[in-house]
Amino acid sequence: MGIEIERKFLVTSGDWRGQTLGCHHIKDYLVARFDTGKARIRVFDDQATLTIKGNRTGVSRSEFHFDLSRDQARDMIAEFSTAPILEKRRHDIQFSGLLWQVDEYLGALSGLVTCDVELPHEHHDFSRPLWAGRDITHDSRYSSAQLARAMHADGFVLADFLTSG
Repeated sequence: MGIEIERKFLVTSGDWRGQTLGCHHIKDYLVARFDTGKARIRVFDDQATLTIKGNRTGVSRSEFHFDLSRDQARDMIAEFSTAPILEKRRHDIQFSGLLWQVDEYLGALSGLVTCDVELPHEHHDFSRPLWAGRDITHDSRYSSAQLARAMHADGFVLADFLTSG
């Protein structure tokens, strides 16, 4: 079984910009939400992947990836995706021996910048870059499903969303 052990943070400044190793344009499509997790299709570069994730226990959850052809991804998105697309630019950064990924959201979520780091185990001690602000790992407002749901609401304003709750 695949396990994702991840911490997620709000980004507080642009000081990370000079440190990027690479950048990818990503489109995420939520295709299913169920009691024990979710399924999404991610399209990036020339690849498409179906990912099934379980619910979080602490900072861990099960995660499975399946490669899709572009045609398979297109057909599944057309049939199963009803939520708005989450579109972002992902920047890879090495910091203190770990790969950090900074996500700059686009479209209605433009202005939202988060970062995450995958850890080798739940209790791994790590240094946090100065631009990695408040820990939002357990803040459900920043889950993909909640962001898509919020974008779908009439009169959605990112600033109002970020200050709610």
